[in-house]
Amino acid sequence: MKILNLVLAICLITCLSFDSTAQVLTSSKPSLFTNFSPSIHAAIPELEKAFIAKEGKTIQLNFANNFSFNGTVISSVQRYHNLATIIVKSELLQNTLLTISKRVNEDNSISYVGRIINENYSDGYELKKSTDGSYLFQKINMSDLIQD
Repeated sequence: MKILNLVLAICLITCLSFDSTAQVLTSSKPSLFTNFSPSIHAAIPELEKAFIAKEGKTIQLNFANNFSFNGTVISSVQRYHNLATIIVKSELLQNTLLTISKRVNEDNSISYVGRIINENYSDGYELKKSTDGSYLFQKINMSDLIQD
């Protein structure tokens, strides 16, 4: 019995002495938006301006914190009577895509969702509505969205 207790104690001490660490995923991709704020106010008139632009045309959207998104409209689609989506590609930001969708809700209020992403970089922005009803682009980590 003493030997069994000794073997059990040695196994227990051995198991407790091992230091395990979780697998940490680090991105080998560089950051594109390091010089920009973690959140950028997006005025509704600027978001609306995107839906006026025609496919193939160049557009410039000016958001807060001196953030401008200049690019070419590569897609402008009205899927349903209450849902429209636009995609703008910026050559200045290494082919980064800005997608914005506009939905007219049943109560005739309008909701926007969108992202600024580039699969070659580790960061991007997601358009979110704040508690006061305004819209913000919040910085996101792309590894949370896209698996390599």
